[in-house]
Amino acid sequence: MSLEFLPGSTLGILGDGLTSRTLAQSAHNMGYNVAAYSRNPDAPVLAEADYRFVEQGNQQTEFESFMALSSMVTYTSSWLPANMITELQSARLPQGTELLELTDDHALGRAFSEAQSFNILPYATVSSLDEVAHAAAELGYPVVVKPIFKHKHHDDTVILRGDWDLGLVAPMIDGGTLIVETWLDDAQEFAMTAVRGVTGEIKTYPLRQTMVAQQHLRRAWTVGDIADDLMTVMLGVTERVGDVLQFIGAYNVAFFYSATGNLYVRDIAAGIPPTATLYDATTNVPVAEQHLRAITGQALTDVFMSQAAVYMPFTTDQIDALSRHWGIQSNWKFAFYQNEMMSPQAGHVLACGSSANQLFNQLHVAGVWEFEE
Repeated sequence: MSLEFLPGSTLGILGDGLTSRTLAQSAHNMGYNVAAYSRNPDAPVLAEADYRFVEQGNQQTEFESFMALSSMVTYTSSWLPANMITELQSARLPQGTELLELTDDHALGRAFSEAQSFNILPYATVSSLDEVAHAAAELGYPVVVKPIFKHKHHDDTVILRGDWDLGLVAPMIDGGTLIVETWLDDAQEFAMTAVRGVTGEIKTYPLRQTMVAQQHLRRAWTVGDIADDLMTVMLGVTERVGDVLQFIGAYNVAFFYSATGNLYVRDIAAGIPPTATLYDATTNVPVAEQHLRAITGQALTDVFMSQAAVYMPFTTDQIDALSRHWGIQSNWKFAFYQNEMMSPQAGHVLACGSSANQLFNQLHVAGVWEFEE
């Protein structure tokens, strides 16, 4: 079936993050009208939309109007309510909903990875405190415990380092299912973003490494040297995900690399993660533009890397220190969000140069961010 979607048509965008706003800007540049839906009147995408639908209360009247107006719908994040995922199954949605369902349900996601023979961390599903204790003992401490459904408790994650920590799980026991999974200390985290088109071609973006720093804000940077065998595995996993699911659009595969040299698939998600902003400065085609090309039936653009970059989020408290560098750092690109909805993150810096190591030295000396020694 052709997914041809001509300029002048209306693209409906779901997602409250900044990548939705970026996608709306790219859609306008391609000649499309933009409809945006949110339950939050401060969602960044609404400022860029031609048609705005803001839901109030528990009704879905605005969502129904949004769907009726949109000739095609897309989403930039996997964090969509379960009832919305169900409604989207009848929409003109090139991405489909299968990957959304795998992302939302930890057990389904792990079952998919196991079916593809991807290496994942050992885990168990449980529903009582006794079962948590048994699973933790079987897996070996430390373990992480989290709800099976991401949409149910976005922030409920507990790390247990011994049986003395089991009491931390008690508030999570509500009759639902939990996941108990091996926790890796000192693991490196990598991510690969890819875009798959309607013909099955896949364009992958350069590998990036990520880490969570202060206030749970995630940093990211381009990877210079990495073992060929690791790169081959990560590339193979990423491409297989797109092919098996017949996915169209942008998606992301995240990996753990343990201190003992083992590689694990950490997460598979549809959409455009915030750290993919890194590629706006390092490649010839932003992910948002490539995603639009995919879902509208256009040929995809070959991806070329032109330079290294580091993505550094900052908070409001860091703006004064950051301001000392506005007239100094010619290789820094500043982005200020001016949206309290994104708190605690107030913006980000993209530092660009010949190598990530050199850029980190520059950022360390700048005195804006804290770094582990």
